[in-house]
Amino acid sequence: MDIAVPTPTHEAANSTLAPSRHNDDDNTTAKIEVPPSSAADDEQLTEALTGLVNVVYSEAEHGIYSTDFERTSGDDVADLLRAGELAVAYLPRPDGDKDDVRTGSFHQTRGTPIGCISMKKISSTAGEFGMLAVDPKHRDGGVGGSLVRFAEEWCCRHLGLSAMRLELLAPVHFKHVGKTRLQAWYERLGYVRVELRDFQKAYPRLYELLSGPTEFRVFEKKLVDRERQAD
Repeated sequence: MDIAVPTPTHEAANSTLAPSRHNDDDNTTAKIEVPPSSAADDEQLTEALTGLVNVVYSEAEHGIYSTDFERTSGDDVADLLRAGELAVAYLPRPDGDKDDVRTGSFHQTRGTPIGCISMKKISSTAGEFGMLAVDPKHRDGGVGGSLVRFAEEWCCRHLGLSAMRLELLAPVHFKHVGKTRLQAWYERLGYVRVELRDFQKAYPRLYELLSGPTEFRVFEKKLVDRERQAD
């Protein structure tokens, strides 16, 4: 995956899902980028991403909570875009020059969003990704794995971090097939469980909505700058 590290003004960084770099990706059309901070004012984009994340998480966490709730909001998504902490996977428009997202909406100048991932610095050495969501129609194209690798390389090369973390909430009062598969997938990507956190302390509002006991697992992976490694 080729990633252009952005300037501090959050100019868009781009990546094409390239099978030559990641041979488990068979989607040769979708692209990934961190939109410029001005994308936070693009209501069509924030609404599309908010809807996508909420639909995906409602399915992925079915049974874990006693009631449905929205995983994120348009304001939350806008804040992430404004901070340069959200990468977006999209299907490019078939025609026209799409190099300058600032000349119109994301849909007009880039294409249709099909996935996203948030990433941020949590310590002097580690980053964390979350809010990973892919449109169900495109889950077989390797988009999810490419989003994770994009976030890893972003944190390694742009933020100078040497590790990436993720959080996984899993029920212990029943076997959640989706969470079991997701943990196995993360482990195949190189993530190792390093600790259990207190979910009640971390997310007290969400804790009250749980349908039963859970484990709040934290996974970590050491990062390697693939570009330097190839030199």
